[in-house]
Amino acid sequence: MSVEVDGFNASPLFKELNEGLADKSKAQEAVKAVNAIIVITLKNKEGKEQSWVLDLKKDGTLAKVDGAAPKGDVQLILKDVDFVKLANNKVNGQKLFMNGKLKVKGNMMKATAIEAVFKKLDPRPKL
Repeated sequence: MSVEVDGFNASPLFKELNEGLADKSKAQEAVKAVNAIIVITLKNKEGKEQSWVLDLKKDGTLAKVDGAAPKGDVQLILKDVDFVKLANNKVNGQKLFMNGKLKVKGNMMKATAIEAVFKKLDPRPKL
C-alpha cells in the first residue's frame, strides 16, 4: 500500500521510512526503542491535512490514513515543510515545539523518539 500523497513534500520521506520498515530487523529495533503508536498529521501549503500512523508498538508499520486521524500514544501536528526539515535533521523537534511549529498531543517522551527513528531507518547512504 502506498504511503505517498500528492501535494505533500514529505511523501518521499514516508516512502523511504516505509522501505526502512520493510527490513524486519530494523522494524523490530524501532519497536523495541519506541514502543508507541505515533500519529503524524501534516498540513501542506494548500491547507490540506493528511495523517499517517507509525505503529512502533506491535509490528513496525507505516500507513496513510484516509479521513480523521486515529488516536495514538502521541500525535505530532505540524506543517509539511517543517516535517521535512525535522526528518532531514535540518531542525530539531524541540526547537519546532518551542517556536509553536510543532504541536504534540499525548505522551511527550514518545514524541522525542521520532528523530532517532528517522536516523535509524533512513535508507539513504551515510556520507
